[in-house]
Amino acid sequence: MSKLNIIEDSNLVEKLFASADSEHFTAWNTHPLFGVFGRALYKAVNDETGSHTPHYFAVVDENEPLILVPATSNFENVSSFGLPLTLGLRKGGSPRLWKKAFAAAFDHLRYIARHNNAPRIKILGGHSNSPLSLTDIACIDQRARPNTHIHAIVEDVTNEVGVRRQLRDSYRSLVNWGQRQIRPVYVNATDPSRDNFDAYRDFHAKVTGSISHGSAYWDIFWQEIIAGHGELSLGFLNDGTLATGTLVIDAEETTYYASGVYDRELFDKPLGHFPVFDSIVRSKSRGLKTYDLGEIFPAGGSSEKEGQIGFFKKGFTSSFRLHTTWTTDV
Repeated sequence: MSKLNIIEDSNLVEKLFASADSEHFTAWNTHPLFGVFGRALYKAVNDETGSHTPHYFAVVDENEPLILVPATSNFENVSSFGLPLTLGLRKGGSPRLWKKAFAAAFDHLRYIARHNNAPRIKILGGHSNSPLSLTDIACIDQRARPNTHIHAIVEDVTNEVGVRRQLRDSYRSLVNWGQRQIRPVYVNATDPSRDNFDAYRDFHAKVTGSISHGSAYWDIFWQEIIAGHGELSLGFLNDGTLATGTLVIDAEETTYYASGVYDRELFDKPLGHFPVFDSIVRSKSRGLKTYDLGEIFPAGGSSEKEGQIGFFKKGFTSSFRLHTTWTTDV
């Protein structure tokens, strides 16, 4: 077996990352938040804040990349801009080769952690609907600790009757009411209106009361939409008032509820139920299978606002997945 090497040269690593596809690198882009979109989005945020230091590297066998590692560090951990690290694994290879490759990757992660005063390393494992991955097994071998995160999931968006059946009882009437009140306008690869997209960005700032991110952040969403990897829906009232905005991003078979804002001052009833339901059932037209509403924070481990958002999300589905994050202390 040839000697494995660590590649850290930023130009070469960038090329390796850009050329990696889902066919040859498993788990590299199976979920928007932990895939190409999430890495680009959180890099744009970090370009604004500078809170994480990048340490991207690859484990290669001769010239063949085996593991891609988009690592960053701060005073809390080695991660991927705060999210657990998604390791890109090349398809194939013997158990002996993978054992050696993971050992090299973990050794270098520990090196990064020690030299940047990061006390722990966070790595993304699989979820409860899938068998243990190579990464999961490697983390077990490395004596890492598992932690779980709950995501609310619509498992089959192709079945609109089933999607509607999973709605909380009170949500059905709110969806029907919202459908009568709101006229949706869609921004997608078929109708890539930059004016409408910018209207959402401005609406987001108006409702939230702040401009939280610069143009580079929003351009990540825009590029995904025009590439056919997501959709923005704007909801207008009969008088032309913009009242809702819902933005979803796709990766492989999963679409992710990435951003939503609803002007609660316009009605005494909440406006978000129909736009979210509509985004769920529309995702089947883009060839998606599952819809991830995002993380649900357990009671006692979240703020009041996070609890309210979680209650809102849980009203759309009775299905949940546990995502595993592995943590190893340095």
